[in-house]
Amino acid sequence: MSYVREDGLAHARRRRQRRSIIVLVVAVLLLFGALFYALAFMRKSTESSPSASSSCAVTTTAPPQSIFTLNVYNASSDSGVAKRTAAALQTHGFTIGTVSNDPYKESLSGVGQIRFGPKGKKDATTYVEKYLHGATLVQDGRTDDSVDVVLGDEAPTIKSAPPAKVSLPPGCSTPTP
Repeated sequence: MSYVREDGLAHARRRRQRRSIIVLVVAVLLLFGALFYALAFMRKSTESSPSASSSCAVTTTAPPQSIFTLNVYNASSDSGVAKRTAAALQTHGFTIGTVSNDPYKESLSGVGQIRFGPKGKKDATTYVEKYLHGATLVQDGRTDDSVDVVLGDEAPTIKSAPPAKVSLPPGCSTPTP
């Protein structure tokens, strides 16, 4: 067996070369990691920056009273009251169905009636009753969630809702016509 004996300088030189290669590999890996992080950060910031098509778009949610149909009927001696009331209630977010004279052909002298079925009771008492204080609540046999407003001679005049103010996020400007 023969052993090759190396001197101390050659051994030190190989150790330095190994150390240099390890330092170089670590530096390259850190450089690629930093580059990847920078690209990910830039991609994220461009996706979240305000643009006219995404974050400056005005989103509105439907009011809860728009989930059921509200029919407005006239049972008073005043002609056109159902049409005016339906238009006003629509500005408050209601989905208006039929606007006509009372299908039961009743003539009501009081405020009126709010007619509903079992599915529409909550909607009638929660959303409709506040516009017709003093109206008689009448549960009928309908199977859907629609609600009828039947206006009598003493029905209050319902005012239209003021136009909603639209607030845009910072950095967005109002469109010019």
